[in-house]
Amino acid sequence: MNFKKFAIGAGIAAAMAFASSAYAQNLLFTNGSASTLDGLYISDSGSGNWEENLLGGQRLAPGEQIQINIQGTYGKFDLMVSSGSASEEYYEYPGSTTQITIHGAGESDYQ
Repeated sequence: MNFKKFAIGAGIAAAMAFASSAYAQNLLFTNGSASTLDGLYISDSGSGNWEENLLGGQRLAPGEQIQINIQGTYGKFDLMVSSGSASEEYYEYPGSTTQITIHGAGESDYQ
């Protein structure tokens, strides 16, 4: 009986691990800064390893929004935005974040 409970528990844990590895999250990103952005990058907090540009060649003018689908899961994540040759980093958003508005100078709001 105990082995059966263990096997069921192990099966549930394996299913949850698979589901979290295939997890995708939608993020509504708003450019509340005064600059037009040409780059938006994500990274695990503190890793400094930036993923590919989430804007995919698009530009995001001040006041514009974009819905981004993020693959994978993050406990906490950082963002880097770029405009021309300048860039700014924003740190330690909870993995459950669904909306971010950046304001420039490292300031942002999120939910």
